[in-house]
Amino acid sequence: MIIFYNKKTGEVVGSIDGRIHTEGQLNMWMGDPKETDRIVVQWIKGKDEQFYPDCTQPEIFREFDEGTSAIYKFKVNIKTKKMYLP
Repeated sequence: MIIFYNKKTGEVVGSIDGRIHTEGQLNMWMGDPKETDRIVVQWIKGKDEQFYPDCTQPEIFREFDEGTSAIYKFKVNIKTKKMYLP
C-alpha cells in the first residue's frame, strides 16, 4: 500500500492499494512531488504463511487492507509519518 499525503496538512490525497508493488507503481506519484509525500507499506510473510504489514502501525494498515477503515478519514502526522483520526 502506498499512501500519498499533503506535506503541509497531512491530508491523504491518494493511495495505491496492494501488498506487493511493481517497480512502475513504486515510481508513480500523485500530485506535485513538491507538495505531496508518501508512505510505502511493505507486507512480509510470517511463519504462519500469512502476510503482515511491516510498519509501526500494522493494525491500521490491516484495517485499510480489509476495507474496514476508510483511508481518507485519516491524516498523516507530517513529523512522525503516523496515521491518525483527526
